[in-house]
Amino acid sequence: MNFASFRIALPRPARFVLTAALLSTASVTHAQQQDDALAARVDARMEQILARYPVPGASIAIAYQGRLVYQRGYGMALTESNTPVTPQTRFRIGSISKAVTAVAVLRLFQNELPQVLDHPVFGPQGLLPDAAYPDFAQPLDQRVLRITLRQLLQHTSGWGGSDYDPQYDLVNIARARQVPAPASARDVIAYVLKQRLLDAAPGTEFFYSNFAYNVLGRIIEHKTGQPYEQAVQALVFGPAGIDDAVIAGDRRNERAAGEAGYYDDPRWPAVADRDGSAATCPESYCAYHFRSMDATAGWVTTAADLVRLVDAVQGRGSPALLKPETLALMKQRDPRLAENNYGLGWVVTRTNGMEILSHSGALTTGSYAYLQSRADGWSWAVLMNRLPIPYPAEQGVQELQAFQVAVQRGLMTTIVDPEPQALAH
Repeated sequence: MNFASFRIALPRPARFVLTAALLSTASVTHAQQQDDALAARVDARMEQILARYPVPGASIAIAYQGRLVYQRGYGMALTESNTPVTPQTRFRIGSISKAVTAVAVLRLFQNELPQVLDHPVFGPQGLLPDAAYPDFAQPLDQRVLRITLRQLLQHTSGWGGSDYDPQYDLVNIARARQVPAPASARDVIAYVLKQRLLDAAPGTEFFYSNFAYNVLGRIIEHKTGQPYEQAVQALVFGPAGIDDAVIAGDRRNERAAGEAGYYDDPRWPAVADRDGSAATCPESYCAYHFRSMDATAGWVTTAADLVRLVDAVQGRGSPALLKPETLALMKQRDPRLAENNYGLGWVVTRTNGMEILSHSGALTTGSYAYLQSRADGWSWAVLMNRLPIPYPAEQGVQELQAFQVAVQRGLMTTIVDPEPQALAH
């Protein structure tokens, strides 16, 4: 009996089941072929990047419409023990932590939006009221009392316009506050409010500000009555199905289980320890106190978990963390500042008409991270344990820009285009 006559002999329900099964098998095969082709393109691109730039290890995760379609580790998580990067390797994510903090703020105040965005942060009736934070009361610059929640989220608070970043001045701040170094997040805020003037009037300029996100972290703590890390795990990571995101340890021996080591670019000198001692060591393990940088650059997690996070924010593959109207607010940029592409915690851009949410994170010079989510359904994250940039940084601007183009644009075109593109030069 040939196949045609066999099909004719089947009753209609059986014919339907057999045909559906064949179509399903063909669909699965086609999807697998697409996934395999994507894997081959991405592997080739990552090999090019790691051959061109001296990065010991990296991890990438890619999802489409909420489905994780590829994840892989490349190179070494720990070079001294030849421990390879795997998809489960955790990395510092730097300033992608700001996007995490922003999502936590939006969830926390979701029933008070949009009005709360224009509520003052400091002063007797502020989100950080004088009664609860007397060390924040009566700031040196009275314009601080006009700063709103929206301005903190959008980097338009007026802080950040100079080369001075208090989040990296923890020894001097501790000395001024007469507390042990490194200074706490709260001590950093009290010092800035009492000793520093704003760089611009609130709402008039875009200045990327680590300090502003420190303040947001304290708002989360005050509103929830919990430490920042615990509150954000409950507000964001837990509902997104992520259970291994933690605030980073400062020292090499304080790494989380399964966390990569960080390898500063060898062109950079050692720096003074943030504990105020005379010791020096690589910047990755001497310059940062992540409990004071928790809301601005503190988190450690995997590439796959970052993808899960950004998809959960938008309701891809799971219930959305944010209501549609909250998500729309998150994407709003300040219309008065045309060159500012920052929404509420995320960079919001359009490329060839495609809306893209993204954020990068770099800790000089031991780590680099990038997260992107596109309106066509693609989301991806890449994490690395070195940021390759010459010393001093001012002389390496072009090299840093070339590296970022190779990673951000190069990987994006590789993921979404059917043909691999040449590595950017």
